[in-house]
Amino acid sequence: MPTFWLALMLMWFFAFKYDLFPLYGYGWGWKDNLWHLVLPAVAMGTSMTGSLMRLTRTSMLETLGQEYIVTARAKGLGEFIVISKHALRNALNPVVTMVGLFFGHILTGSVIIETIFSWPGNGSLFLASINARDYPMIMGFTLIFMALFVIVTLITDISYTLLDPRIEYR
Repeated sequence: MPTFWLALMLMWFFAFKYDLFPLYGYGWGWKDNLWHLVLPAVAMGTSMTGSLMRLTRTSMLETLGQEYIVTARAKGLGEFIVISKHALRNALNPVVTMVGLFFGHILTGSVIIETIFSWPGNGSLFLASINARDYPMIMGFTLIFMALFVIVTLITDISYTLLDPRIEYR
């Protein structure tokens, strides 16, 4: 489901129809700001959660079928130790890759979410720059988004060495 559609449906259902959350903007004070942040955070996070859970489950099932997991169970290790120390660590490599790729989705989705929920931020400023044809600002935001994406990709690659000791960088 597209992020903007989910955001509009959340606004209609929880803010307009049942008046449980604020419709747009931000409040005064940190508690009110957190209350205003619930719907945008749910809209941003929900679109990626299904794919991430499915990938985690598939990766864990594949890892739990490996021989070293069977050996660890045969040695008498507890199920929690087998899953948390042996299986999960090796199953997280594709999940970390997916999280790194989702960062690009978060960057582009923030433009839409900030516009829909009337949040003043880089996303809405980027969209206003596009509408005003402010080319230096557009190029600056594109450069910043690109640099952030490269940094997150680098952090993702470095985190592989923490998860899997067989991987090393020289």
